[in-house]
Amino acid sequence: MHDQWYSHIDETAATPIPQAPQMPPTEPARPPGAKRFLGRHRLALAIVAFSAGVLLAAASVLVALRHDRDTEIALAVNDCVAIESERPIEYPCTEDRATYRIVAREDIVWPVDSACLKFQNSTEAVPEPAAAGEQPDTALCLAPTRSNTTDPGALQAGDCVEVKGAGDSIIRVQCRQSPLGSRVVATELHRQIPVTDQACRAQPLTRSAFAHPSLGGRAIVVCVEPTDPRAVIGADVGDCADRNLGGLVACDSPSAALRALAVRSLYQRPESPQCPDVFGASAFTMNHNDKTDLVVGICLGPADPNAALYSVVGDCLTNGGPGPASRSFRIDCTDPAAADEVIERHESPDNNCPSGTSSSITWTPGVTAGITVCLARR
Repeated sequence: MHDQWYSHIDETAATPIPQAPQMPPTEPARPPGAKRFLGRHRLALAIVAFSAGVLLAAASVLVALRHDRDTEIALAVNDCVAIESERPIEYPCTEDRATYRIVAREDIVWPVDSACLKFQNSTEAVPEPAAAGEQPDTALCLAPTRSNTTDPGALQAGDCVEVKGAGDSIIRVQCRQSPLGSRVVATELHRQIPVTDQACRAQPLTRSAFAHPSLGGRAIVVCVEPTDPRAVIGADVGDCADRNLGGLVACDSPSAALRALAVRSLYQRPESPQCPDVFGASAFTMNHNDKTDLVVGICLGPADPNAALYSVVGDCLTNGGPGPASRSFRIDCTDPAAADEVIERHESPDNNCPSGTSSSITWTPGVTAGITVCLARR
């Protein structure tokens, strides 16, 4: 409020009348205690004024807090959301519906994905919803939570997955529900699909690599091993399989026909012969798909470690007679059944044996370039 000033001037004309001189008014006598009373009155006024100031300050703080709440970010970093009708809907992070966590808020650009490519764990990007009639100005960069079973960005080593195609669909499942599925060894982020920069190279246990499209055309590669203990592609060196490579079997089983001699991670399909440098190889199997460059190849030989194909110079063989080489086996040279001794071995099917050779065994080219074993009668 402003002070209002009031003045009154009497403008009626009159003849001046002499007045008797007036003495200055004298201050009336104060009763005892009046000065003290006035001091207390002034103190009370000061207290009231101070209290009013405090109340005004508190009111200002409340207004400021209320203003902060009104302008608070609706979807902040570390909040959780689900994507519903292409819009982020917030849910408590403890709920299963919360399938993504906000890892960053970036100025929006188009396409929106490009705003979040700097974040390796981000697999989705969406505009933050704007008020009616306004354009969005913020991109939300999202990473999948463990509630998300269809985004491979949420996978961890040891998870079990069911895969369709070469990675078109990768769904996390309970391991006990997927005896014929795959177990995750690791996940990798690659530039694009198809992956051509050696998928899963750092993961020697990998038996298959699947690529799933992700943010901005990137690829999430899932490196897996089979959960089926009989899967031939899961073989380690020394494991045995049946004759048709239909499954792994115990090496002392009557159905054991082949033994894994080498397991290799290749990055192109090998041409024949596939196992030229693997001693004793007679079979080959591989696993690959068209979305990654990983090819897992397994070279196999006879399950019986005494098969003639494993013989070297100085070994003795039983006389299997004419016919398939599988009739002859390595045997201790002191055994009366030892009929022939290996005098030369050629890693080719040339059958070019020296003088003194009584017989030979030749394996035609296949997964190797072919083999010739020259024998001398004992």
